[in-house]
Order: sequence, then C-alpha cells, then structure tokens
Amino acid sequence: MQDSREIDYFGQRILQIVQPIAAGGDRREVLALLAQSVANNFAADGCWILQYLSPGIVRVAASACVNHRANTISTQISNYSIPAAPTPTQWKMPLLPDYQVTIVETRDRDRVTGCLMVATKGVQWYRETKLVFQIVADYVSTALIEEDLQAQAHISQIYPQLHHHLTQAIVENQQVDRLFEIAVSDMVEALELRRGLVLTLKTSDPSKQKPDPAPLTTVPDRESGSKPGSTLTTTLLRTIANSSALAKSTIGSPKTSTQVQIVTTIDARNGDVKSLPSSFLLENSHLCKIALANAPNPTVFDREKHTTSTDRLIFQDDTLPSIAMIPLMGSITPDRPPSEALWGWLVLQHDRSRHWHPVELNLLQCQIYQIALARIQSTSLKHAQNAIASRTSQVQTSLQLQAKLHDAGRKRMDKLRQANELKDEFINTIGHELRTPLTSMSLAIKMLRQTDVDPARRAQYIDILDDQCQREIKLINDLLKFQQLESNQLEFHPQQVGLNQFISEQATLVADRWSDSKALELSLHLPSVSPQIETDADALKHILEELLVNAGKFAIPKTTIELWLTIESVGGASLQENRAIFKITNLSKPISAEDLPHLFERFRRGAGTTQQAIAGTGLGLALVKSMVDRIQGKIIVTSEMVAPSTAKTSFTVTIPTVLELH
Repeated sequence: MQDSREIDYFGQRILQIVQPIAAGGDRREVLALLAQSVANNFAADGCWILQYLSPGIVRVAASACVNHRANTISTQISNYSIPAAPTPTQWKMPLLPDYQVTIVETRDRDRVTGCLMVATKGVQWYRETKLVFQIVADYVSTALIEEDLQAQAHISQIYPQLHHHLTQAIVENQQVDRLFEIAVSDMVEALELRRGLVLTLKTSDPSKQKPDPAPLTTVPDRESGSKPGSTLTTTLLRTIANSSALAKSTIGSPKTSTQVQIVTTIDARNGDVKSLPSSFLLENSHLCKIALANAPNPTVFDREKHTTSTDRLIFQDDTLPSIAMIPLMGSITPDRPPSEALWGWLVLQHDRSRHWHPVELNLLQCQIYQIALARIQSTSLKHAQNAIASRTSQVQTSLQLQAKLHDAGRKRMDKLRQANELKDEFINTIGHELRTPLTSMSLAIKMLRQTDVDPARRAQYIDILDDQCQREIKLINDLLKFQQLESNQLEFHPQQVGLNQFISEQATLVADRWSDSKALELSLHLPSVSPQIETDADALKHILEELLVNAGKFAIPKTTIELWLTIESVGGASLQENRAIFKITNLSKPISAEDLPHLFERFRRGAGTTQQAIAGTGLGLALVKSMVDRIQGKIIVTSEMVAPSTAKTSFTVTIPTVLELH
C-alpha cells in the first residue's frame, strides 16, 4: 500500500500532467493537449489515446508523436488487437518492435472505454512512475467521457433544428423528392459535410423489357436556385411501392437484378463536380453489398481499400473517403428480415477522415426515417405527435448533458483555484527570500563604497555579503535540486559509507555554522564499532546537513542538540535485513498537531516562524523528504511537551543498509 506522504509527493506531478483537463474548452483539443502533456512528462516518443467504439473497432481520439516513425503508425493502430491492461502493461507492438510500448485501460466504472498507450525507447520506469501512469489513465478516462458527453450535447443541439425544418415540410405536405432535398441539404450544412446522396433500390427482370430509368435529380447547393426534376416523385413512389417485390428477390439471381437509383444529390464542394449516372447495378458495388448485409444498422467506411470501379465512379472515395450509409427501412416482421425491408440508403460523405458518433448516426437515421413515415402514415397529425415527443426527449437529454458539463466545469474551477493559491504562496515566499538577502547585500555594498570605513567594519560588511550571497545560492540550488528530483533527472550513486566518521564530520561542520548567540551544544551518540552501509553519500549528506541546520535554527538557546545512531535488524533468520536509524533531537517551541502532518510539504512553514523572525523558505524539509524517498528510507517527526512552552522535537530517519536499484 502506498505511503500517504509518497502519494502526496507524486500528486504535484500528476496535476502537472493533467493540467490540460482543467483548461476547459473543446474536449477534442483537450485530449490532444493531454496526449502531448503525457508524452512530454514521460519523455515518450509517442502517446496515443484510444477509444473503443465497439468490439474490434478502435478510434485514435488523440495522439502526440515526437518523431515521424511514431506518427506514421497512428493510422495503423486500429488494425491490431490491443491486449487487456487493467494495470500498466508492456506490449511488444509489431509496428514498433524496438520500442517499449506501455498501455493501460481507461474505464467508466466496470466498462472499458479505451486505453492510454505510450511508446518509449531506452527509458526505464520506476514503480512510482507506473503509479502515476495508472492515475493519469483515470484522468484520461474522464476526458474521454467528457468528450463523448460534449459530442452528444453538440449533436442534441443540432438535431432539433434539422428535425423542425423537416417536420414543417411534412406538415405542409411537401412532395417526397422535396423532403429528401430538405433533409439531406440540412444535414450536409449542419454537420459541415461535403456531399449527401439518397439511393433507392429497384428489382427488375432481365427477361422482360426494362422500364425507363429514373432521371437523376441534382441539387448542387441551396443558394444555386436550381429546381429538382419533375418526374422524381413518380419514380420514387413507384420504387417504394415495389419494395416488397425487392424484398423477395435474391441478389445475384440469374433471373433478377437490383438497380440502385440516385434520386437526390447535395454537393457542397466548390469547383467542377463530376456528374453521376442515374442508376447502377447493386452487384457491381462492394460498398452497397456490405451496407445491405449490415442493415438495419448504419455502415461507415473510411478509406475503404476494396472498392470497385462502380464505387469509385459513384462514391468518389478518392476525394470523399469518409462515408456513412444509413439504411432506409420499411416495416420489419418475423417473416420479413431487415435485408428484405431495406429500400434505400442515405449516404453522407466528407473529404477527410471523420468520427461518426453512434448517437449521431442514430439521430440521422431517425431524421431520414421521417420521410418513410410520411410515406406510410395516412395522416400528418400522428407523425407530428411522434416528432414532438422525439424533440422533447432530445431537449431533456441536452439539458442533462449540459448539467453534467456544468458540474465538470465547476470541479475544474475548484482545481484551478487551488493551483492559483499554491502559485501565490510560492511567489510570496520566494519573493521574500530573494528580496531580504539582496537588500542586505545592497546596503553592505553602499557602506563599502564609503572611503572612511575602518577595516573592522569593512570585514563585517564583507561577511554580510558572503553570508547573504550563500543564502541566495542555497535557495537557487534547492529549487534546482527539487526540480531535478521531480523530473527524475538527479542521478544517485551508491557507495560504501562508514557512518561514524561520516556523521561526525558532517555534524561538526554544521555545528560550526550555528549562531554563536544561541550557545548551542552538539552531543553525538555513535556505536562503538562504526557501521558500514551502501547508500548514496550525497543524498545522506544533504539529509544530515538540512536536519542539523533546521535543529539549530529552531533550538532554544543554551540547550544541547543530540544525534543518535543505531543499527536495527528486521525479519527472520533467513530473510534478515539491517536498517540504519539516526535521530536528531532538540528542545524548541512546540509544533502544533495541525502543523505536524504538513511539515514536509513545499513552502509550508509552522505557525509562528514568521513572528519569531526565523528565516527560511519552507523548502528544506520537503527536499529532505524527497531525498529520503529516493534512497528508499522513511522519515517521521514528533514533538513532545517536556515543560511549559517547551517541547522535545525529534526527526527520525530510517534507511536500508543497501540501496536497492530499480
């Protein structure tokens, strides 16, 4: 189980990675920023956020790739079966065999919504980093859910407008060709598509004389002013009336053939538009045969590779690669399967890859189905009642989605407020610690420039300059070291250390820097035989120095600071391990129970330190905690009352005698 202080330490890094989520705005842009943030923070060559639309269907919701090789596989990821990964899992990805690919699933309760995938080369992650990776995946899941909610909210706002326009045309008893024209034109405009078609099916017997094909009706644009052909309504109604005969026919039979007629075309592209034939044979179209097999479900194509010459002529998939074919259905009964009830398709196309949201396809299917209702229903009143009920449901759904988005926005604002408070506290603390030494240095320089300064005062001013300069250097070094620790840039070098001599030397050096006015004493309690341990000497030196400096800063004058060193054995006889424990104690003002849990937080200082004019940034103990964690140790602090207004403060550090390398 993770130590609470360890989780608090990594919390700041997690907030940094998921900062794009708190920025608000379009969720698609947020996902892209989030993928970039993950790639940057994990030093990855590529990061992909994948969304599982249905079993076997994967969409790349966002990606961030450092090099061209990682970027080129974004369009190929969906072709591979991605393994289950409830926790961070290594995957030998066929597309990147020499990369280390790590994936973890994103979930909405018990449902897997997608996964976060990160590819690196030559990067070794620690256990703590994998924990961060797991938590970030939860934030990614939230972002995916918010994107889905935002998409549904956007769709539910568009649909009532489309629905209202078409319903009004039906109430006005418009002709069927005009209904198709209104519906498809509105869809192309509202969804910002490039082309919309209406295709209907008709079965013919080659042994008999073929009827005249239905004329092609083309509507280039709403503003063009062109009018549809006058014979379209008759042809379409005849096609609908013969849909039962089509249902009973067998596609590919030597006695029958199925014609696909193009009855409406809305093309929003600029420039010359290729003309289309009025009809073509269904068996010559690979796309239509797949869409027929999928009925009554919509069929989506994106850069389909197995198209025929007929498909390339009709659908022009070289310039309009994203295709959605929404079936026009008649009544379905136990004796009449969906493939026999199909009487055409609404075809919507775009000039680049597009995510067709399932809610969007369902709403479009409901939209175009109104025309079928107008054909079947004997009265427009019943249809209007159904339309009003559908609109009401959509408005309610929209309001619910907006409420959820509002709640998510409020939570993001709370996180931003907390981040702002931390920023203000940081600026105030650093500003004070930078200005105070600089002010002292400035005054000392002015005094040194005076010609009548005696040598004793000159030496005093030089000492002030040196002390304050060292204070500035220490503050900057502490900030840089903390940044290195957070970004895992600080290297650690284990080596053999003789503790008695090491502690004695460091403690003596620090004691010499204690204020002479306090008259403090140092008492060392070391074992008779010096323990030898393997650890990082620089980290251990920093821990001892910072704790002893801190003890001298807060100790009551004319008291003794004690340092105890012991070696403790843990575990059974077969798994015995040794731990080095050193404790630094001093007599000081009591530390309140409210302040004790927060002493190791950045820029957090105990109550009363400002009133006592004790200098400091609140960064020293945070660095100590980070160093102790990196050498796999633990640190605790206690404050026990021993007299009125006096407490015995103890910092106890426990470290393993051998540093375990990950």
